[in-house]
Amino acid sequence: MPRTCYWKWLGVLALAASPHLALGQEATSQAHTVRPGDTLWDLAQLYRGDPFLWPDLYRLNTGVVEDPHWIYPGEVLQLSATEEVPSVPVADTPLPGASGESIAAAPVDSNTIPVDSVAEPVVAAEPVTAAEPAPSLAEAAPSLTDSSDGRPSYAELASAPPADIHAPLFGPRKTDQLQEVFKAYTEQPYRALRRSEFYSSGFLTEQDRLPFGQVLGPVTPQQIRSMGTNASALPYAAIAVEAPKGAVYQIGDSLLLLQLRQGAPSYGQMVVPTGLARIMDTVSGRYIAIVTAVYGPIRNGQQVLPAERFTPSGSGHAVAVSQGVEAKLIGGPGRQDLKAPQMVLFLDKGRADGVAAGDLFEVRRTPERLPDGGQRVDELMATLQVVHVRDHTATARLLNVISPDIAPGTRARQVAKLPS
Repeated sequence: MPRTCYWKWLGVLALAASPHLALGQEATSQAHTVRPGDTLWDLAQLYRGDPFLWPDLYRLNTGVVEDPHWIYPGEVLQLSATEEVPSVPVADTPLPGASGESIAAAPVDSNTIPVDSVAEPVVAAEPVTAAEPAPSLAEAAPSLTDSSDGRPSYAELASAPPADIHAPLFGPRKTDQLQEVFKAYTEQPYRALRRSEFYSSGFLTEQDRLPFGQVLGPVTPQQIRSMGTNASALPYAAIAVEAPKGAVYQIGDSLLLLQLRQGAPSYGQMVVPTGLARIMDTVSGRYIAIVTAVYGPIRNGQQVLPAERFTPSGSGHAVAVSQGVEAKLIGGPGRQDLKAPQMVLFLDKGRADGVAAGDLFEVRRTPERLPDGGQRVDELMATLQVVHVRDHTATARLLNVISPDIAPGTRARQVAKLPS
């Protein structure tokens, strides 16, 4: 084979191998510093190989990331729930002695233990002699069997060491990723109120005249003219918005994108959020905003409002109260049965009645005698948490549902409040 052809083939092989080597280096890193344009979706594709695993990265970084839709340049995101371990031992394994001693007879050195062979650092290990053989991996590993049904528990899976003692060459193992997910579920900090629920749940206007602006539609970069399509805007897309008559927006203002639906009599219209946007530029009295969060289809003709300020709660849990506020359910955005957690509904009591964000309510069945002679008793139907409060109404999300046949007018009682 001619020498020129030989070098050509070597170049092709190097180009083909280099992307995989780069991917392996990125996948084995333990932290990532956010750069402009980064999203959890893209980082999950880069480090996990699947963009749909972005919730794992969010749960690992709830102490840094307040809302998964918002990550900022300069934030350091952890990519693994385990501590960093050197991939190569810092000292060579000693050779057997001249007298025929085996390797197992040498004292155990914490610096020579292979990666992933233990779950915790070795402390003051005693030497293992030939007369006392070292226990096997099956004997040393804790039992993962639950005596009740023979299956391992989540806590045991999260704390169990990996069975394979060899470090992966390209990216983390699937079993390691599973353990990280379990740790993220069990070790995440408690938050009574969450920013995304506050903005995405909506509220009732209570007949107030609110300063509604309008979405003009998605725009081409560096142009203010909106497109005539009815396509929904995606995250980080540019949209044109128009302020209400006589009002102006400032660069950096956050806007709530929404749809208006028919509400309940005497409680005004229903605000159903579709996303959040931030003003980035202004041209000829109109504004260009970047979509920062998506809660539903964002289309031209929808309304916008200045986003309310979200005040996060501390880490304290709600405290039980007696003689709490009595309220009634007004209904929700849809006509379906309230049968799943996180569904939204509205209460007929608000800030003026002593209701605050974070309050817990119990929905109870009203006792009554039925026409057929039967009788309904006072029993618990569901529990819910208030996420948004106005003067005379409140927005709540279901925490759990015992009986799904919850009709408008069902009574609810305040049972707990967050410490002030």
